[in-house]
Amino acid sequence: MMQKAYFKEHEEIYPIAHTFFEIESKRIKENFPSAIVEHVGASSVPGLLTLGDLDIQIRITENEFKKVIAFLNTLYHSHYPELWTDQFAIFHQKDHPIIELSIMVTVIGSPDDEFSTWRDELRNNATLREKYNNLKKKYNGKALTDYKKAKLEFFGGSNGAKRHLRENMI
Repeated sequence: MMQKAYFKEHEEIYPIAHTFFEIESKRIKENFPSAIVEHVGASSVPGLLTLGDLDIQIRITENEFKKVIAFLNTLYHSHYPELWTDQFAIFHQKDHPIIELSIMVTVIGSPDDEFSTWRDELRNNATLREKYNNLKKKYNGKALTDYKKAKLEFFGGSNGAKRHLRENMI
């Protein structure tokens, strides 16, 4: 059965997403105090339509990368490990009872360390946000894979986002 994309208003999802971000962030920071834990993705950008999920980026030093990965493997499902590099990994929790969760782990300063940068760009650029919302409106109720392909084109130049989006199209 074809999965379809249905978007919600940021304001509808943000309270739930923010609450669970705080819970997950605290758990991660308790174990890795130097980690930079960021709420990224559409649910973190006011005024942006969202699929209703929570995306978290953990920015970590190269020295702690493997330790963070080992820790996260005890809590979440590793997600498409064939797409991982020594500076990028994704975890997922589709079976969360409240909100679907994805966690992207990146080494600070690596080519994949871009999710928070995209979030900030979308927060600060109303024109870009409007274009992205228009893209989402165009694909509302249509095949999720088609939306993911269009999203990949929209964010064309980014490395980690490309891998993350490709992985989400599978």
